Amino acid sequence: MSQPFNEQSVVDYIRQTPLSTSIFANEETLQSAPIAEGNVNLLFRVFSANDPGKSVLVKQALPYAWRYPDFKMPVDRQRIEHGILEVEGRYCPDQVPQVYLYDPEKHVLVIEDLNRHLVMREGLMKQKRYPLVAEHLGLFMARTLFYTSDLYLSSADKKAMVAQFINPVLAKVQEDLVFTEPYLDHPNNRWTPLLDPQVAQIHADDELRSEIFMLKEAYMAHAQALIHNDLHTGSIMLNEEETKVIDPEFGFFGPIGHDVGSYLSNLVLGYAAQEYHAQDPNERANYRRWLLDLIRDTWNIFETEFLNLWENKGNGDWPSPLFRRKYIRQLLQDTAGFGAAEMMRRLIGMAHVHDFWTIPDDSIRATAESLALNVAQAWLMRRHTLTSIDELVDMVAAANASYP
Repeated sequence: MSQPFNEQSVVDYIRQTPLSTSIFANEETLQSAPIAEGNVNLLFRVFSANDPGKSVLVKQALPYAWRYPDFKMPVDRQRIEHGILEVEGRYCPDQVPQVYLYDPEKHVLVIEDLNRHLVMREGLMKQKRYPLVAEHLGLFMARTLFYTSDLYLSSADKKAMVAQFINPVLAKVQEDLVFTEPYLDHPNNRWTPLLDPQVAQIHADDELRSEIFMLKEAYMAHAQALIHNDLHTGSIMLNEEETKVIDPEFGFFGPIGHDVGSYLSNLVLGYAAQEYHAQDPNERANYRRWLLDLIRDTWNIFETEFLNLWENKGNGDWPSPLFRRKYIRQLLQDTAGFGAAEMMRRLIGMAHVHDFWTIPDDSIRATAESLALNVAQAWLMRRHTLTSIDELVDMVAAANASYP
């Protein structure tokens, strides 16, 4: 295997590639800095000491997660990420980082440095508002998911793509961490101790567990479209003008609702965490209303664009207006279910999110987490009757209203 990069060897590597002249200049002194965000890959920023505005990001896949060395992972994930970025870039070039170099032998990907952007999760914790993000994410999800589905592709082309993006190890990670372990007594799970009674209720509820396992089976068996499979507010970098979706290495052909639900549910997590991050009650209430509008607007843009593409670009294999309506309704219900699973695993499973673990007070953190758990349970158990995004948003507001 390739040796893990360090701050000097990653500079030496870039010097040996065409980027040493296409991005940088031979006479420039290059420096690097490690970036600690993320759990899986080594990540470095390589930049010119003469002109720090010239920079690239270098991602190196190791046969384990760098933050959890005992967690073995396939280096082929870099090929998957490169391939998915190419597909996403074909349909939404403005919403993905530019790829400068892919090295399949060393499992290295060099991409655009998004240093003018902020991780969306961090922005939400600071009550930042992004006027274009609903449009950008709604269109991104509609286009990348529609154009890789059976609604657009021929049967042969779709099956060939499914084979290209088989990703069994990382899919298995999600099967375990999202759909299995949080509902059992498992050593990977952790939660704020004040949540013990609520977690015990969840673990004892086989009706709830059966609904999660229905989603797990769909996740494993429903190759609906090429999904990002880790689409949350930590995988989005943005500013007021631009939105970029990053880190699709977990991607494979799975259920469309998984991507949409993962993203929308992380907005709910951000909503709940305002209990601490927005100290002023009026600011908290106003920002939470903005987040609810963001959930609603994102879905509406997604739905409108998805149906427009189906009407104008579809392959003609599905000539039934009623089927389209049923399909979209099922996508909404799937979105609620997969979103619920994402919330619960972030709260009582492994890989918790920054929104909550930065809250120092156990009582405030537990209040915020309990709110999110209540939303998750409502989304999961009431999803089968959903007909509109307003109903989904109302569940969030209703759960919040039950807290003093």
